Amino acid sequence: MSTLAHPLTESEQEEIADWLAGSLNRPHVAKEHWKQGGIATLALGRRFSAIRLTEPLVYAVTASTLPATVTRVLAAALHGPVIHVPQVRRFYALTPPEEPTWGLGPHAEYLGYDTYLGVPPVEVVDPDDGLDGYWAVPVTRPGDLCDSIRLAALVTSGSLELRGSES
Repeated sequence: MSTLAHPLTESEQEEIADWLAGSLNRPHVAKEHWKQGGIATLALGRRFSAIRLTEPLVYAVTASTLPATVTRVLAAALHGPVIHVPQVRRFYALTPPEEPTWGLGPHAEYLGYDTYLGVPPVEVVDPDDGLDGYWAVPVTRPGDLCDSIRLAALVTSGSLELRGSES
């Protein structure tokens, strides 16, 4: 299901994990959680922040609930990594650490300083992997983040679609 042109090497996965874990004062804690196959809680607002998106917004934009389709559309639209946590019906687009200047509306929320996010291991890209989240759009390299302008367009488009369906 991965959107990558080629699978990441072990070395590339390690570099990405180091970068993600570097959001913490003690990165080894996150890496230990991932090593044990679990979710690591990472600090937002330093290296990256996140925009929490509701499933209805994402599904309105992608015109699908099928994971492969959602992944393909989000990857093309955002050019950056997105985590999906089906249990809470939310997607988390990783973004640069500054708060957006555009309006988010009722289906999106900025998560920055003093916020933590559960992040799956880099290699978990399948909703059936048994964790409380997976990379709907995988991280491809250290520093890989969603394009803020594209994310604003996605939120606006999805919000308009949802507003139209409520009429």
